[in-house]
Amino acid sequence: MFTKPRIGLQNQTHPLIFNPKNLYDWEEIQELRTNDYVLVVDEIDSQVCDLIKAENPEVQLSKSEIAGKLNDFFSEIEKDRFGNWVFYPWKNTLVHILPEMEFVRVRTLRNNYKITPSEQKDLGTKIVGIVGLSVGQSIALAMALERSCGEMRLADFDTLELSNLNRLKAGVTSLGIEKVVIAAREISEIDPYLKVTLFREGINEENIGDFLLKSGKLDLLVDECDSLDVKLLLREEAKKVGIPVMMDTSDRGMLDVERFDIEPDRPLFHGMVEGINKAELASLSNKERVAIVLKITGLETLSLRMKASLLEIGSTITSWPQLASGVFLGGASVAHVGRRLLLGDHVPSGRFYVDFDDLVKIDQPQEFAVLPNYQPVSEISKKILDQVPGHILQSGYILSPEELKMILSFANMAPSGGNIQPWIWVFDRKGVLHLFHDQKRSRSMLDFKGTGSLIAFGAALENLRLITAREGIEIEIINHIREFEQDLICSIRFVAKFKSPLQVPFSELAAGITLRCTNRKNTGRQLLDSAQLQELSSLAQSNGISLKITEDAKDLESLAEVVGGMDRMRFFHEEGLMDFIKEVRWTEKDAIESKDGIDIATLEMSATERAAMGLLKDPRTVRFFRKFLMGYGLTKISKDTLTTSSAIMLLQGNEFSPISYLEGGKALQRIWIKANMMGISVQPVAAMLFIFQKVFKETDHGFTKNEAEEIKKLKIKFDSLFKRELGMQDLFMFRLNKAGEPSVRAYRRDVEETLILV
Repeated sequence: MFTKPRIGLQNQTHPLIFNPKNLYDWEEIQELRTNDYVLVVDEIDSQVCDLIKAENPEVQLSKSEIAGKLNDFFSEIEKDRFGNWVFYPWKNTLVHILPEMEFVRVRTLRNNYKITPSEQKDLGTKIVGIVGLSVGQSIALAMALERSCGEMRLADFDTLELSNLNRLKAGVTSLGIEKVVIAAREISEIDPYLKVTLFREGINEENIGDFLLKSGKLDLLVDECDSLDVKLLLREEAKKVGIPVMMDTSDRGMLDVERFDIEPDRPLFHGMVEGINKAELASLSNKERVAIVLKITGLETLSLRMKASLLEIGSTITSWPQLASGVFLGGASVAHVGRRLLLGDHVPSGRFYVDFDDLVKIDQPQEFAVLPNYQPVSEISKKILDQVPGHILQSGYILSPEELKMILSFANMAPSGGNIQPWIWVFDRKGVLHLFHDQKRSRSMLDFKGTGSLIAFGAALENLRLITAREGIEIEIINHIREFEQDLICSIRFVAKFKSPLQVPFSELAAGITLRCTNRKNTGRQLLDSAQLQELSSLAQSNGISLKITEDAKDLESLAEVVGGMDRMRFFHEEGLMDFIKEVRWTEKDAIESKDGIDIATLEMSATERAAMGLLKDPRTVRFFRKFLMGYGLTKISKDTLTTSSAIMLLQGNEFSPISYLEGGKALQRIWIKANMMGISVQPVAAMLFIFQKVFKETDHGFTKNEAEEIKKLKIKFDSLFKRELGMQDLFMFRLNKAGEPSVRAYRRDVEETLILV
């Protein structure tokens, strides 16, 4: 029949089974057996011996007794004509095996009584469909080994690539071959009698009906495909005809069960993707796909290393990772639970985990409070009251309670790092208002020596100056702060009240105090005209403060690398990470209740970015990055912030002093209000400036030697972008862009929570 290997047959998916009792088949067998290029495996004696032992389980037969029974067995049967001969074209191999019934019996003998003979017979009537042959391959092989079904339908359109060989049971000789073909061949070499039906184009709208129903309805559908629209399609159609769906994610051993066969009204994906349709899912970018996958799997349930990996997608890796150990565990989980389901045992819908890290207590999460435990103003009033200066002259005009509350409500609209609102106002019996620094509220890595809070105080004082002038109230501000980290900042005397608004510098900005807000939206880049930039710049020129601006696209790209790199360093720092976790309000409820911190909704993130940010809530993720010098995915969030900017502004002072930071805060507030009045959005990007100060001015800064060196390199690059002049101190940096209205505005604490009356 063959004179050389049949190369053309090497893409065949199923073996050829020849019955030697059939004359035509016998001729084919004879041709193959005499072909020099065909490997013949004839171990029928061994198989019959296994059959003999299976038929005599109560007797421990000796080798000679088995040999005698073997001779008796073939005394009336021609050995070569017994059973079947199976030819595997892709291996040019001919194998002599037992007839189907005896083959199945012997092959599954060691299943007894994990699977009883009656159960094995029942399983032989079942049809299982598996979509996706990466993780799906291990499931298919496990179910084939146990013979948990009589027919298996496999669907996948993809071919084997080198990067698949970290988890698929295949070798380099199979590169380029369809995954579904590799699986089918493997199964047929285990059990050529097991029916395997292939859908080599994968699953789509046209063929899903055949996959689920043709020649018998599936008893179980296993979804291991990557296409989100196909995942949804599979569940929609399975639900219509009452087919249960199982899925393994190969992370933390998560097994997902949806019993549409007994729960016809069950929501798809347990209700986690309500409102999402197939058309939307089919056109997602990789980043958007990650966000949907996280909705399906659940962010909080991810393993530490999967969290770390998701942050790296698009930076150092192209897709989510899978390991052979997780894939094989998934194969075992689905095979075991799927078998129990097929046998009619009680298998509920839900999600179940076989997480060895959790079972063995590896990398256990550290408990921490998400919301900071701040002291109420009432509990710190004694310390503050002891510092209230007694030498300040009585105010010439005593504010009414309503006026005081109104003025402070405007002052408290000032920005502050992390929206911590670090101020305490004390109104004494002389009618003098004193501004104190709430050190416990503001304590963080980014509030180096209180510099961040001083920016906030300057902004609050500018608001106070503008609003009192609008109300016709003349004030005198008396600065007390001389050194960093003092509690008492200044005192404000109310000199007199007039019937008309006072004409003070920039008084027109009072109308914009309530407009001012942080807007983190990223839109297409729009340049500002020179007149706008000049008008904004003029608001900074006072009291030793200067302003530098860049709107060059190349500078913004370079600056994005610096800011992103410094964000990564911030999260690597133990205190920096914990500060971040505590300052973010991860739910709307937290934001409303605390009325401070950064409401995550104000970050204007995509679903993917928000999910990535949420991964940082587990400190183990960042410690993992730090240990292995990873975490470049942490820089991605800053990139769009910088590159979509109309311009970047850097406030500088002529000295490193508390007054410089106070004056910088005042200038910042003027620019910010005016920009918002002009329809220009503002967003701070200043965190790295405070880290630079910490690293350069402290020896015990908390960074490793390598991290400190990296920070110093980034500082050099930053200085070169703004051509920093000798002696000038970088105070605050922010971006301008045109982004429309923010989706959400930050909350503010009630005035009563910040005010002490004495």
